[in-house]
Amino acid sequence: MTDRLWKVTVSCLFPMGKPIEKVFEVHHATEEGARDAALGQEATAHGGSSIPTIVKIEEIR
Repeated sequence: MTDRLWKVTVSCLFPMGKPIEKVFEVHHATEEGARDAALGQEATAHGGSSIPTIVKIEEIR
């Protein structure tokens, strides 16, 4: 499969806070893989202290 570039928007809900949206650009062959990669980056960035949800995903190329 070909490696594709995806733009994944993730909404992060923090305890006692407002949701914050972040955009990740990830390389992966499939949409599911791109979703998992973006959620993994979010977990790494916040140490698992947020509840992430995929808002939107689009293929860039």
